[in-house]
Amino acid sequence: MPGIFDVMEKAIIISRCSTNESKQDVTRQSQSLTSTYGHQYQIVKEFTYYKSGTKNDEVNVEILEFAINNDVKHIIALEISRISRKISSFALFLEKANENGINIIVDNFKLHTLLPNGDKNAMVQTMLSIASTFASMELSLIQERLNSGRDKFIRENGYSALGRKKGSLKDNNQLLKEHADIVKFLRQGQSVRNTMKLTGKSSGTVQKVKNLVA
Repeated sequence: MPGIFDVMEKAIIISRCSTNESKQDVTRQSQSLTSTYGHQYQIVKEFTYYKSGTKNDEVNVEILEFAINNDVKHIIALEISRISRKISSFALFLEKANENGINIIVDNFKLHTLLPNGDKNAMVQTMLSIASTFASMELSLIQERLNSGRDKFIRENGYSALGRKKGSLKDNNQLLKEHADIVKFLRQGQSVRNTMKLTGKSSGTVQKVKNLVA
């Protein structure tokens, strides 16, 4: 006799927060989505991580590959910005999901990108394209406010946003010297993630060096 999981369609959950967001948020996202959808679908994996929604293309590729290779029928996220804050990246993610018959569920609007028969839900996909535009605009406004606040703080206090005195930031050449191992692996074509594993250094350090050697 088949068990309950044999008749439930497979689903995965995406719970993402930026590094400057509260680290409790990602846990709340995961718990909320599991509570809402755990009785409808077999949740086979949760992608729970901290990364900017403009720099998570690599993780999104991993998510789609897992879904395709494991016959996952649904990808669930709390809101569209949890998948990506870049319009082009979300469009590619949606296109790849459509091609493989994977339904994206956006919980805050209770939207499904595919109809029960597997056809595209044209109205929902149009709405999500618009929502993606607003998510990108929202991020631009947030960045603008942060930059304005940082510049004001520096003007009035003589310190950078990181609390360092003016002139105390290390010279770029010195940074590259100190992290020659990172430079070596990046120039070999290693990804940021692999370079972190090979050097034991943080994603922030690897990304900083990558920006300098790009």
